[in-house]
Amino acid sequence: MKLNGIKNIIFDFGGVICDLHADRCLDSFAQLGCKLSLFPTQYSQFDGIFKLIDRGEINNEQFCEALRRESGKPGISDEEIRQAWLSVLGEIPEERFEALDILRQKYNLYILSNTNEMHWQYISQKSMQYRGQDTTKWFKEMFLSHKLHLEKPEPEIYKAVLDIAKIKAEESLFIDDNIPNLEAAAAMGFNTLHSTGGDWVSKIM
Repeated sequence: MKLNGIKNIIFDFGGVICDLHADRCLDSFAQLGCKLSLFPTQYSQFDGIFKLIDRGEINNEQFCEALRRESGKPGISDEEIRQAWLSVLGEIPEERFEALDILRQKYNLYILSNTNEMHWQYISQKSMQYRGQDTTKWFKEMFLSHKLHLEKPEPEIYKAVLDIAKIKAEESLFIDDNIPNLEAAAAMGFNTLHSTGGDWVSKIM
């Protein structure tokens, strides 16, 4: 893909920069007695809880308490829930770090992610460390659903990116693994790229 006229590249995080392991997460919750069926876009009867934490409308403690209540498993600890929820997060392959390091020399890089406080605490402390560098500093801004209280594909979250970053949609490429998120961005004037399994590296490098 040619990047003519592109000044800004906006990355989704899970499924684009970082691998996700939905089955592993489902198994972890199932071992705790929490049966979640459709992941990651739906969470069966628990959908409301996950949506609330991703939007930052409940905190980690409230999330854990709600999960215990709705699963009927009052004995599950906060740490057990945390470990099960974190198990969805995989590794960031070295080639993606290397690609980002090259791209940041020429483009303004951003993250736009539907994510929650529990995940992002771990991501920023563990996943985004590469060869002694805190790679979160490679991004000019990180737009996170739990901080903005908005989620993709809501049009308002894309408008927030444009307003806060003071960038133009037509000069920006948005990379995501979810088609509805890309369609919403395209409707706002963004250039878009569908990427799964980190194939954006080969598509734009």
